Amino acid sequence: MRLTTRRGRGRKFRRGHAPFLTRIRFYWCDKCNVPRIANSKCSVCGSLPRPVELSPPGDPFPAMDGHLDQATRAVNRQFGNGVGEVLLPHDKTIVMNKVSSLDAMYEVVVDGYVVGRLRFDIPKLDYTFVLSLEGGRRIASVCKQKFVSCHEGILEYLKKGSNLLVPGIAGCDIGINLGDDVWVTDLEKHVIAVGVARMTGPEMSKSERGYAIKIREVDDPLQATVNCQSSSWEKAVEANSKDLHAIETEAIGFIKNTIEAHGAQVVVGFSGGKDSLVTYLLAEKALNRSPPIFFTDTGLELPETISYVKDFAQSRNVGIIGRSAGDRFWGSVDVFGPPARDFRWCCKVLKLGPAAKSISDELGGDALVFMGQRRLESFQRSLEPRVTSNPWVPGQVSASPIQNWNALEVWLYIFGERAQFNPMYNRGYHRMGCYLCPATPLAELESLKDTHPVLYERWYGKLHEWARRYAYPDEWAKLGFWRWKKLPSGQMNLIEELGLQIKTTREAPSEALELNVVKGVSPCTSSGFSMEGQFSSGLDLNRIARIMPVFGKTQLSEELGALRTQAGDVSIALFSSGSLVVRGESEAAVNRIVNQLQRAIRRVVFCQACGSCPPQCEHGALGLEDGKISVDEDKCTRCLKCDNWPCPTYLE
Repeated sequence: MRLTTRRGRGRKFRRGHAPFLTRIRFYWCDKCNVPRIANSKCSVCGSLPRPVELSPPGDPFPAMDGHLDQATRAVNRQFGNGVGEVLLPHDKTIVMNKVSSLDAMYEVVVDGYVVGRLRFDIPKLDYTFVLSLEGGRRIASVCKQKFVSCHEGILEYLKKGSNLLVPGIAGCDIGINLGDDVWVTDLEKHVIAVGVARMTGPEMSKSERGYAIKIREVDDPLQATVNCQSSSWEKAVEANSKDLHAIETEAIGFIKNTIEAHGAQVVVGFSGGKDSLVTYLLAEKALNRSPPIFFTDTGLELPETISYVKDFAQSRNVGIIGRSAGDRFWGSVDVFGPPARDFRWCCKVLKLGPAAKSISDELGGDALVFMGQRRLESFQRSLEPRVTSNPWVPGQVSASPIQNWNALEVWLYIFGERAQFNPMYNRGYHRMGCYLCPATPLAELESLKDTHPVLYERWYGKLHEWARRYAYPDEWAKLGFWRWKKLPSGQMNLIEELGLQIKTTREAPSEALELNVVKGVSPCTSSGFSMEGQFSSGLDLNRIARIMPVFGKTQLSEELGALRTQAGDVSIALFSSGSLVVRGESEAAVNRIVNQLQRAIRRVVFCQACGSCPPQCEHGALGLEDGKISVDEDKCTRCLKCDNWPCPTYLE
């Protein structure tokens, strides 16, 4: 039978719903069988590439050994031993692309075609492989599992949008389970569709009617588009050499121009990841020297990352500027609760605060920091300008030379420079940084169980303590629901599907210190307006007295358990029981002081000594005393600018 050569017809692999953060740049040279980063002539063979359709945001990257092992294991588990090695051969340049999902999911590209998606199944805590139609065609010659054949004439119904019903089935693998990924053939054993089983193999074979297969992708019978040409990443670098040179030239020019526009000392923010590595290599070329490394050890870095950063600095004979947060996280987590995607207090306490202090103490208060931030990393980063400043780190100007690069361009540049990169990428990790970051997919957090079981047990032991505190089931910790303070709809739907009892929103201990107004603002015959209130817990007035000078002259009576402050025309009386009385000439003045007072008290009570406050005070009135923020009354001008500074104790 002569197979049709039509393409692009039928129902296709559904694309994700992630936003297009920038134009997707991904092509394929079929002659060299390597990925291309631009629609230009191949630097090896001179041919024009073929565009490859990827799901947004479109940030393709080379599949490392660890990634391929995860995918190969999933394919073999689902479709039989040896099938994974056929679908994902080690003599090809295989590319992956992160796509929108409830957790981790990656399109897998072989020979310039998406053969499927590697998806992390949250309830199973393991990867599954979701076949594309091309992937189904490729495994059909070697796979004996998870097949379904259908009768003649059924294809036309499937192409019109129908799913496969039992009467249309001619035969199937008896080992199919409910929810399995399956591939569908016609009677001549040509693959025409892929989908998900809604019945088991025995049910399909014995039933007379019913909904058997939910069709995901369908088309006319075609041969698999296998390219027999082997390839390598060295060849991919060579094929893209002209385009890599072009983006390198632009980035180096940007670095030189930015340095000329800012007179501050130049350092490179170095996290131990791929993006900061490329940024450093570019900065070296722009400066004709090796600049200092700016690295903050959060105390939550993988040991391999710490070793890599130190070895890299030693190889360049440069110093590492930055401080270590030590075990500060483990003390702060009892104050704020587990960090969350929508409450990243950890970044402020462990990274930005120490960075602010390092710039103040080690770089004279001003620094031009070249960062490895890229637009495609997140929606938030796609909105940031290329040169910016951070309110958490006064004196720092951040610049992003590779802001518009995609991950494939980053990796090809690393390969081309033959630079040593963090070994954890080869073990299946996709990002470097804090190993328990709430922004990390559950899939990668689970990798920690295999690579660093001691670190895994310490963190999940703490999470289970919190699960008991919130009266949540263990799945709150185990299935990663702790990563949100307010759970999004997708996670709430999963909770409902699993029949779990978990609240939509959780509170941190630091939120327990709330002010309840007892009388509100009301006329007072003796002194204008007054407000009486009660904090939800008793107060350590000795500690609070350290910050009250920002409002005015303060008197503390330990005997009476009272603290009094005169803030202009407003008087403040605060008691160790948590009672508060504020009086003033106007309602507006009283309200303003009460709001500022709540923030100031939270700031001092829950202070984690991150160090972001002292460098911001132009009068040098703020400092740290016994691990808490304090005010030098002689230097404080009571400008209250500090009330507007970001602080993890009350800003999310």
